[in-house]
Order: sequence, then C-alpha cells, then structure tokens
Amino acid sequence: MLPDRLWICFSIGLAAVLAGAGLYWASPYAATWDEVDFALALQRYDLLAMQPHFPGYPYFILGGMAVHAVVANPAKALSVLNVLVLLSAVFPLVWLLRRQMALPAALLAALAVLSSSYALLAAARPMSDGAALGVLWWYMWAVEWAHRQTTWKGQLLPAALFSVLMGVRLSYAPFGAALLFLWYEDWNTHRRLGRVAASVLAAALFQLIWVAAVARTEGGLFPFFKLGWAFVHGHFSEWGGTAAVSPLPFSERVRRFLLDNFLWTGIGCQNAWLLAAYAAIGAIAWRAGRFRPPRALVVSALLYAVWALLAQNIEKPRHLLPLIHFALLYVWGRLLAAPRRRGLALAAAVVLLQAAVGIGQLREQVATPPAVYQLADELRDKRQPFVVYTWEETRVFDYLRVPFPHQKVLHFSFFLQDKENYRHATIYMTNHVVDGFRAQGVDVSRHVRQVKTYRSSPLADPVYGTITLYEWMEQ
Repeated sequence: MLPDRLWICFSIGLAAVLAGAGLYWASPYAATWDEVDFALALQRYDLLAMQPHFPGYPYFILGGMAVHAVVANPAKALSVLNVLVLLSAVFPLVWLLRRQMALPAALLAALAVLSSSYALLAAARPMSDGAALGVLWWYMWAVEWAHRQTTWKGQLLPAALFSVLMGVRLSYAPFGAALLFLWYEDWNTHRRLGRVAASVLAAALFQLIWVAAVARTEGGLFPFFKLGWAFVHGHFSEWGGTAAVSPLPFSERVRRFLLDNFLWTGIGCQNAWLLAAYAAIGAIAWRAGRFRPPRALVVSALLYAVWALLAQNIEKPRHLLPLIHFALLYVWGRLLAAPRRRGLALAAAVVLLQAAVGIGQLREQVATPPAVYQLADELRDKRQPFVVYTWEETRVFDYLRVPFPHQKVLHFSFFLQDKENYRHATIYMTNHVVDGFRAQGVDVSRHVRQVKTYRSSPLADPVYGTITLYEWMEQ
C-alpha cells in the first residue's frame, strides 16, 4: 500500500494534466447554432438577434468576455472558461467527500469524477455545460454547508450560487429542489415562518439581479418575458426535441436515454474498454462500502433525470452531464469510502484510462475541424455559380462569413419556390434537408446525387458530426 502522501501527489499531478490538456485543446470552433449564439454574444450582446438565445446566460457570457480579453478566439475563450470553472469543482467535491473518507481517497474520487472522458470533452466546447457543471458542484456543497449552520445568513450562499447557476444554464432549474430541502429543514428546526420567508425572498432577489440586468438590454421585463415565451413555446412545440414533439416512441426514447446517452456515451465515452472497466468498478463498489450522498442531491438528480428525459433533446447526450457526474460520485464514493484501501490502486488505473480516453478525444476534436467547417472550406473554392440549402448549418456559414449564397430551408414547398431564383446555378443541399423532406413525406431520392460526406467527432457533435452534400438534379 502506497503512503497517503504519494496518493495526494498522484491526484495533484493528474489534476495538472487534466487542466493542461483541457486548456490546450479547448475547442476553437463554433460548430453548431447554439455555439455560434454564444460566440457572437462576446462581440455584441443581443437576445433578439440570438446573441445568445434566451434567457441570455449573463454570468456565462460575462465570464467569457473576461477570458476573451486574453484569448482572441471567442469560441476558444468560452471553452477555456468552461474548463477552468469545471476543474475548480475539485474543491467542493473534496469537501463533500471528505466527511466520509480520508483525504487521499477524497482527492482521488473527486478527480475520478472530474476526469470523466465524455464530461471533459463536452466541457471543452463553447457551450455553457462545463461552467454550469462546475457551478452546480459549488452550489450543492453550499447547500450541505448551510445545513450545518445555525444562523440565517448561512442560507444566503446557496441562494446566491443557485442564482449564478441559473444565469449560466437555466435548464438546471430542477436542482432548485435542494433549496426547498434546506428551507424545509430550517422550518423543522426553528419553526419560524418569517425566517423561511426571508430565505425565499433572498433567493428571489438574487435571481432578480440577472433577470433585471438582461431584461434591461431588451427594453424591460415585458419584452424579455415575451421573448422568453416565444422561445419556450418553440422549444416544446417545434425544434426542442422534447418528448412532446419527437417522433420517437417513448420506449425507444427511454432506451436511448439510458443505454446510448447515459451508459455508452456518458459513462463509456463510446469506448468498450472504458465501459467494461466501469462495469467492473461498479460491481466491486456495490460490495465495497457505504456511501451516503446528500438527500438533496439525490432528489434533485432524480427530478433532473425526469426533466432531461421529457424536456430535453434526446439527440444530445450532453444534457445528461449532471447525471453522469452524480452516478460517478456514487460509484467512486462507495469504492473509496470502504475501510480497506485496496481500491485506490484499481481506482487509479481506471482514472488513468478514462483520462487518456478523454484527452485523446480532446485532441481529436481540435485536430479534425467540424464537418460544417470542412464543408464551408471546400465550397469556398468552387468557381461555378451555386447555392446551398441547409438546416442549422447556415448559422455557422454566417459566422464564418462564407462568400457563397446559402439558405435555411425547412419545408419542401418553400424550397420549390426559392430554387427558381437560381435557375442558372448548381443547387446543393445537406443530408439534414433531405431527411427533413423525407420526414414531411416527400421522397427526393430520385432528384439528388450524393457529392461528398464530411465527418468529424460524433461525440463532440452528435447531430452535425456527419454532413453529406447532395446536388439537386432536375428531371
């Protein structure tokens, strides 16, 4: 058995490697509609122009602007911010774990969670997921810290951090259940309604700070909420990929949620060796020892699981990042909280494996430009007149300031009308357009010829990681 000092040195060294890799290979690409929204917001903050989209993510954008003062590329600035905030969560994680295990084991368990291959990859992109995950751990620690305080002022910290969390990623709202737990226990202890009411009011005021600030940029609260309603309505009725609008049967949605998104992608990072290692770790951890995660964390995670299943896009596994982290916390907590310390060596081996897989994916996402970037670069060199019909790719084309005409098209009737404006030009369309027409009951297979397929990391971008360009053929 190695001395505790060596395990601590190992954990610190691993943290340094993860930080270095995450910062060096932070994604410099804004390759999806949402990523472009965030990147453009660093140059001009305008919700009406979707820079970024509702609700504005003010704390995330503010942090991105601070990093952008040092990092010129706006997409990379946001990616770097994500990595920094996520890895800062090692402190609240260790503090949470330290109550049930020794410091070396707590350090290793915290690094085992943060070095999750898929979470590390998803965090190093210009979305708000990585920063939100880091803030989430600070918030959950603050809730547990407040449980042990006797004064009312102790409840201000978790309320403030929940406000920051909402200003970074609003879809993490189900974790507000942890505050409800805190207030309920405070009522059971003190039986003072005024004290609980003051806590609720303080939490509301903290939220009002960022809501009022963003609303001011849109001309007031009414225009802000009007914009918000339009966004929410579109999310749940058209493009959000929720259970209400998805063509997937509910049983298939559950299967993809649990097997594809959570286990294969989230835990295993689509690596059979890593998934097998976690299967072994899970089996050993189940018999190894006892670990009791905070009840507020468990209930919040269950509520978020229901939210992610029903109200998030099933095509994007990144929506499960909190669940992935919480599951890993439980597994590593059981393994390393055991009285015997034999699990440390096994844990170190698996952590090194998943760190290697994650760093490899980080390197790959930077070395291979996104498929939409590859498509844009190749189309720049074409000499003959042409137009490209796309779905969300057109947002990236605008961001890249491509010199060729392109048009977002969702309906076949609009395409038939619009293409008449390009009678003397070659007409191209992406596979998402072809698939969209097919979903509308229009089979265009006799009218299209496949030109080329562009591929990048399907883990980094599961929706637009593969783009096939077609040419429209009149008959």
